[in-house]
Amino acid sequence: MKILSQSILYLLLFCALFHYKVLGQSNIIVDSLIYRVEISKDDSTRISSLIEIANYFSSTNLSLSFQYADKALEIAEHSGNKQFYAKALMAIGNICFFQGLMDISFQHYSKALAINKETENNNGIANALTNLGGILLQLMKFEEAKRYFQEALPLFINLSEKRGDTIPPFQVISIYNNLGIVHENLNEYNLAIDYYHRGISLARRMPHQQKNLAMLHNNLGSIYMKMGEFDEAYKNMDAALLIRKELNDKSGEASSYRMLGILYKSQHNFNKAIYNFYNGYNLATSVGSTSILSSISEQLFEVFNSLNQSDSSLKYHILLKQYSDKLKGEETLQEFTRMEITSQFQEKEKIRLIEQRKQKLRYLFIAILMLLIVVILGLLYVLSQSRLRRLSLLNNNIQLASEKGALEKESLSKELEIKNKELTTNVICQIRKNELINNIADKLMSNRHNFKKENQNLIKVIIKELENSKEDSIWIEFETRFHQVHNEFYEKLNEINPDLSPNDRRLCAFLRLNMTTKEISSITGQSLRSIDVARTRLRQKLNLTNAEVGLIEYLSCI
Repeated sequence: MKILSQSILYLLLFCALFHYKVLGQSNIIVDSLIYRVEISKDDSTRISSLIEIANYFSSTNLSLSFQYADKALEIAEHSGNKQFYAKALMAIGNICFFQGLMDISFQHYSKALAINKETENNNGIANALTNLGGILLQLMKFEEAKRYFQEALPLFINLSEKRGDTIPPFQVISIYNNLGIVHENLNEYNLAIDYYHRGISLARRMPHQQKNLAMLHNNLGSIYMKMGEFDEAYKNMDAALLIRKELNDKSGEASSYRMLGILYKSQHNFNKAIYNFYNGYNLATSVGSTSILSSISEQLFEVFNSLNQSDSSLKYHILLKQYSDKLKGEETLQEFTRMEITSQFQEKEKIRLIEQRKQKLRYLFIAILMLLIVVILGLLYVLSQSRLRRLSLLNNNIQLASEKGALEKESLSKELEIKNKELTTNVICQIRKNELINNIADKLMSNRHNFKKENQNLIKVIIKELENSKEDSIWIEFETRFHQVHNEFYEKLNEINPDLSPNDRRLCAFLRLNMTTKEISSITGQSLRSIDVARTRLRQKLNLTNAEVGLIEYLSCI
């Protein structure tokens, strides 16, 4: 499984390799990035700078690396920009992956994948899928890993075609390499060889891919060795060694010599195996690669043990024990560091979850408050509408009552007008009756000398009775009818002036009916002059000193 670990390590180098090269040049660059974070107000610049600093410290100070990465995540989260947030999540996922914190890494990649799918960022989706596949590959969940890689592969190719590139992006090399590893571990060697060849073909067409090309040749040589095709295995392992020598990649060379030694050992060509193991051992010593030294020591122990060379066998057994102890110590230290980081992460996750719960509670409280406000406003609206309906009904009732009152008033007015007409008609009839009586009396008086002498006294009596009958009957009839029509008239007159005489009240009644002086004279038998004098006195009694207000007009308003 050593080959598996090295191959997966390549998987994420395309995400972070550039940062390591740049930041590895000098701590001055780190200081410059920290200064940029402090002075910049642009969230994108601050997040990118913090991620670069986190990547730089990931190999030397994991705790500090996480602090910078978490700060980037915090800024991204508060910015509200989902792309920034996904980028920060991927950065923490990368750091966790290289440190073996697979659970934490998987969580962050999964969150980034969900955000990229939400924002339809196909490049981000493809990268997240590839990295998730790498974790599953490291955990030896090969079928699941294969599904992620196969989903990411067409996304990268489609993005390249949309940009008009003639060559697929370099990430495709990583996917071919890892699909080869998947099928190799599923014992599907032909498919594995096909993917390794695809990766090699693509790496040869792209610049700056020698390291990846060497790894692909090394992996291809490993699978040919498993299949017993030693010539093909040697050809590919030797090709990987030559590329690494050209790159002066000492660690890579040591790994290639180790693989060549294993190849010759499997063929029982122990001399060539020892030669290659020695070369690899010396190179690993120069670069201080404990893992390669431990592996080669184990292989030399097995070779010398097979050759019954006990001294050399014991020597490398002791070295194997030392390197194994050292690796265990390093692994223990890394495990403590991972535990510390995991604890910090869990603590921050708890705090983040608490904050999220608080935020949700705040939102819930606001939602409930808004709901209550809506309910209250709804109730107020319903009440206001109900009140408006009541007011509308009341207004309608008032309007109906007003219309009814107007109709009643109009009816009363018409009724009063009719009664006034009846009263006036009756008065006119009485006037005509009186005129007729007067004419009869005048004729009797003018022709009495024509009657016999014994009838003269009788004629006088008749005339006297006619005159008395005329006055009383007219007034009684008038009083009766007037009271029927204007029942409150005399009461109001009494309130205005209780000292009015019966004749004054009678004159007021005549004037209330808008009768002329001549008509009044005909009814009362008074002269026109007497009636005019009576009207003048009546004005004085009623305090009508204003000449503009007529007596009839004043009495009509009572």
